[in-house]
Amino acid sequence: MKRTGIRTLWLLGAAVVAAAAVLAAGCGGASGASTDTSTPASATVQVDLVMDWIPWVLDIPVDVAQAKGFYAQQGLSVHQTVPATATDGVKLVSTGKSQFALYYAPDMVMALDEGAPLVSVGCLMAHAPVGMAFQPGVTADSPAVLAGKVASVPLIPSTRASFDSMLAAAGVASDRVTVVDPGFDLVAPLLSGKVYAAAFTEFGELVEAKMQGQDLTYLDFRAWGTPDYPFLDVITTREFAASSPATVRAFLTATLEGLSYAAAHPDEAVALYVKAHPELEPKLLLAQWKAAVPDLALGTGGAGRQDAAAWQALAAWMQTSGLLKGAVDLAPAVTNDFLPPAK
Repeated sequence: MKRTGIRTLWLLGAAVVAAAAVLAAGCGGASGASTDTSTPASATVQVDLVMDWIPWVLDIPVDVAQAKGFYAQQGLSVHQTVPATATDGVKLVSTGKSQFALYYAPDMVMALDEGAPLVSVGCLMAHAPVGMAFQPGVTADSPAVLAGKVASVPLIPSTRASFDSMLAAAGVASDRVTVVDPGFDLVAPLLSGKVYAAAFTEFGELVEAKMQGQDLTYLDFRAWGTPDYPFLDVITTREFAASSPATVRAFLTATLEGLSYAAAHPDEAVALYVKAHPELEPKLLLAQWKAAVPDLALGTGGAGRQDAAAWQALAAWMQTSGLLKGAVDLAPAVTNDFLPPAK
């Protein structure tokens, strides 16, 4: 199984996120191994980071920060936990077993809706390049062509909501499209013609298809009803952020240094990552990383900066789409206060 081609937590992630968030809500803030110090570099502070569910392209900055010694330079010893399930980020952070996790914005908003005590302290990918790709030979400038066809869309609430928004924007009744769950293999059914269209990430599965010689028509969800938002974020608990601000700043400084270095040195970054994950395909991973770089959080205002308005737009869309029980107050849950100064 080609992990780089199937790996998108936003697409393959938690159908049980609400249950995990309920658990998190009753567990209080973090009380893990890390203790704060005003100068983290003066002594080694141990923290745990929950990675993505399956190793893939957006994990590269963390491995680069480890290999280049950026965490050590900040006085941190970072243990990377590979979760057993897609919702472990919420569960482990909220219970204090881990101090940080890489997590996706729609899943975090759903966890907040269930009362999880989380805060997003920084962003690794600032945009959400996800949409529908069409089988080889299909040319489409509107989702209207989906009427009467079979589309592959994972059984993830936010993904299905984006697809429904796309159909509505094109004036296509949802019952006019047969939707199937692709399981773990997103690319092969589309290229073989088993489905007419499939939900892809532009930098992930779409690149995988192109590496197989297929330059597919692609319609971005953001052009058809879904707002853009900070895609991949660093989360912790509000209690840990308040009690250990220097540790949070040190962790973000090193992680974002890894992000910037990997963007500037893609070949070296991918080589470092593949050394730790030899099961991955270097050429595919390099192509995916280069495709991801334009959407990384490296723009105006400094690395890692989150757009509060984009978070609010996401939450409003999720509420309108029926993904939330009510309005979610994002004011205490999204902050740029721990980011390093812009260079």
